[in-house]
Formats: sequence, C-alpha cells, structure tokens
Amino acid sequence: MDIIDLIIKKLHNILLSKKEERFFAAWIEESSQNAIFYKELEVLKNQESEENPFNDVNPNLAWLKVMSKYNKISKKNAAQTFIKHTFKYAAIFIIALSVGYLINNYVFKSTTIIVPKNEVTLESENGTIQVLSSDMIYGIKDAQGHVLGAKSGSKLDFRGVKYVGKLIYNTLKVPYGKKFEITLSDGTLVYLNSGSTFRFPINFIKDRSREVFLEGEGFFEVFKDKKHPFVVNTVPVNVTVLGTKFNVSAYPEDTWATVVLVEGSVELSSNSPGNKKRNKIRLQPGDLASWNSKTENSRLFKVDTDIYTSWIEGRIVFKNQRFVNIIKKLERHYNVKINNNYKELNTELFTATFDVETVEEALNSFAENKPFHFERKQNIITINTP
Repeated sequence: MDIIDLIIKKLHNILLSKKEERFFAAWIEESSQNAIFYKELEVLKNQESEENPFNDVNPNLAWLKVMSKYNKISKKNAAQTFIKHTFKYAAIFIIALSVGYLINNYVFKSTTIIVPKNEVTLESENGTIQVLSSDMIYGIKDAQGHVLGAKSGSKLDFRGVKYVGKLIYNTLKVPYGKKFEITLSDGTLVYLNSGSTFRFPINFIKDRSREVFLEGEGFFEVFKDKKHPFVVNTVPVNVTVLGTKFNVSAYPEDTWATVVLVEGSVELSSNSPGNKKRNKIRLQPGDLASWNSKTENSRLFKVDTDIYTSWIEGRIVFKNQRFVNIIKKLERHYNVKINNNYKELNTELFTATFDVETVEEALNSFAENKPFHFERKQNIITINTP
C-alpha cells in the first residue's frame, strides 16, 4: 500500500477503505513530521481552492508555502530533517495540485485528473477519467447527471441503460495485480484479468453488431442474441459469437493471441486491414486457437479449458510452459517486474498451480526444480544464476 496514493485520495475527498484508513492513521501517528506535512498540504489546498480553484497554481510557490509555514514552527535542524524525510512526496503532490485533481461525487467532469497508480479507472468517450476505488458502492454518472450504471466492489453493472441512437464508448483499465468484472447493457458478463484494457459501449444499438475492444485478457459469458452478433476485437484477431463462454488473451507484448472456447461456438477472423482473404477459424468447446500477431499463422488444439480460465477464481495454472512465458503472467498477477539474468532458465518447462502463494513462494517452488537465486527490491525482482 502506497501512502502517496492515500494522501492524494484524502486531499480530494475520496473515501478510503477501512484497511486504507488504518494504514493512513498509522502513518500520521508514526511521527509529528508526518502530521505537520499533511496538515500543511490541507491548508494549501484550501487556500488555492478559494483563490483560483487550482487553475493557476505555481508548483514551486506551492511547495515553498508548505515549507515556509513549517519553518515558522520548527527549528532549523528539524526542518532540514523534515525536508529530507518528505521531499520524496513533494513532486507528486504538487503535480496533483497544479492540474486541479478534483473528483466531485464521482460524476464525470470536463477536467483530466491524475490517477493514483494501481487503481482501476473508467474513461469516458470525451476523455474524462473516474477512479473506481475498491470496497465502495456508488452510481456511475455522466456529465449531465444521467445514471449509467452501478459500481460495487470490483464490479460494474450497466444493465438497464436506455441511451438510444448513438454508440457512446467507455474504456475500463485494470492495472497489474487486480481483476475486474463488468456486466454490459445486454447482460453479457465480462471478467477482466490484470493489465487489461476494455473498450465497450454504454449500450448497444438495434440492428448493429455488439462490438467491444480488448487489449489483455478477458473471459466472456455472452448474452444470446441471434440478431445481434457479439464481436470481440483485438489487435491480431476478431472473435464473433452469438451466445457462448470463452476466454481471450491478447496482450500487446505477446506474439500469440489465444482464444479458448468453453461453451457454444465462436469464429475467428483476421483483424489486419491488409488481409484480403480474411482466413476464418471456427472453434468447438474445448478448442484453443492461437493466432500469431506478426505472421497471422494460426494453430488449433484440444485443451483442458480450466487451465485457461482459472485466473477468474484467483488461480494461475501453468502446464508445460516455458519460464520466459511464465514470467509475464507472474508480473501481471503479482504486479511486479521480473528481470531474469539466468538465460538458461527461459527455455525450462514447468507445471504448477498457485492461488494464495506470494510471488516469492511461487519463485521458490520453481527454484526447487531448477535452482536459481533471486532478490526483491520493492516491486522489482532480479533472478540470477545459482
């Protein structure tokens, strides 16, 4: 948990979860310097809000105001200690202040905000961004105050939206280390994995295909509607369905995109404008189709679908996978960066399942089969030869 994110939320009246409140209170009680620092930021925020609502805040003057007020109540040496102790927060807070990072009752405004890292966000078609804080329940509204949907925990629900005649797209972004669930206006349920971006319309329009756009990984339970085919667009391949359950993995850093069909039937076709042949592949339940984003070659296999959908329940499963590919999934699942200096390890094949294990425990289990050393500094893990 990052204290910077929590202070930004507090300054802009974003409710914290109980866990976050306890963490913030512990930080305040840690030292008088922390308490003074936060109090002065609150004073500065209120002053600037009254004078110019954050429109013309000078970052340097803003920080000097905080420090000059502190100097009046602190001895020189203590102030120097304070500066050293808190300077690492200054740049982030001043940036937040200088652009007017305001969220009012979770209603979209025409102001771009700075988003705390590692937060799920919802971006409207006009570019405004809403932070979907966890452990909270509230309504999603547009700039005119229309209720678009409901947010509860890590779920969004857009059923019942009655927009007519125009496609209005939103973009949902899920950072590493988190997952999210969304119910579309037609009742289609979508589970989004870590590091995914999902673009979807607020509502679908009569007599047109139901089209969404995915970068990352998602599991779809599509509401059946023969008159309106459901299409998932990814960079290398499009997936067209009527009503079915399937998993799509199409991260931009992966050469191969995969589609695993659990129930029903789907058809894959190239998303490349230069592909005039539009090669198509039709899947049956239990099929996995791989599509190469560079060569557009495709492959079809029979698989155990549970392996490819286990992430929905918080598990990650590897079956005879190369370690170089395992690293990518570990990074997304645990929100870490892994640097592998032991190149021989990349081609090693592993089979494993993890659910409640930490990333360190997961790596230790791999090291039992192929010894290696690793060390972690914050969110960066470095693997070295044994």
